Amino acid sequence: MTEKILVIDDSIMIRKMVKNILAGKYEVLEANDGKSGLEVARRTIPDLVLLDFVMPKYNGYQTLKAIRRFDDLREIPIIMISGLKEQVAEHVPEPFEEFDFLEKPFEADVLLSRIQKLLQSEKALGHAPELDHAPEPAAMEPTAKLSAGETFLIQGMENLIQREVVARMAQLTKRSEKQDVVIANMEKRLDKISQQIDHQNKGIMVLLREIKAIQNRLPGGNK
Repeated sequence: MTEKILVIDDSIMIRKMVKNILAGKYEVLEANDGKSGLEVARRTIPDLVLLDFVMPKYNGYQTLKAIRRFDDLREIPIIMISGLKEQVAEHVPEPFEEFDFLEKPFEADVLLSRIQKLLQSEKALGHAPELDHAPEPAAMEPTAKLSAGETFLIQGMENLIQREVVARMAQLTKRSEKQDVVIANMEKRLDKISQQIDHQNKGIMVLLREIKAIQNRLPGGNK
């Protein structure tokens, strides 16, 4: 029985790179975002999850929390992978206790060693079934192994993209916050103007009543 590794990452480059590294050792399942990753996890019950942190809609930590809500997924080891450790630390204070963390870029043998160590720990704790024999290579088309340089290049490119996305999102957030302040100030000014107009209208109504009263007191005013 081949152990199943679920890779949840919005980058197809990273998913294919990890699949290349794990080829012939584990069955690799893929998901391109947190929502579909949760669906795959519930359907397949993987032995381990590799989870990217920076993803649209649901980030890695939100996805982890969603996975942990289910009893049959609660003990599955999760490796959070990211080239932006500072982003992870903003959401989860160190030391990371709910998951194992692997910073990108990482070498293939480091990833394999981490996975093997976590799976062995789960077996020792009785959370995972012991295999009667060595894992059978997963059925797949022959794939040329990536070199260490190619692996680092892919991760380096992905990190640059993620940093650019995060930086732009931060800029948009600041702009949005400034716009919110401007809108709030405009609303206050409009509210003040509305109050002034209301006060003026009341004054006009009083003045009209006084004029009407004077007219009524004049000779022939009631005609």
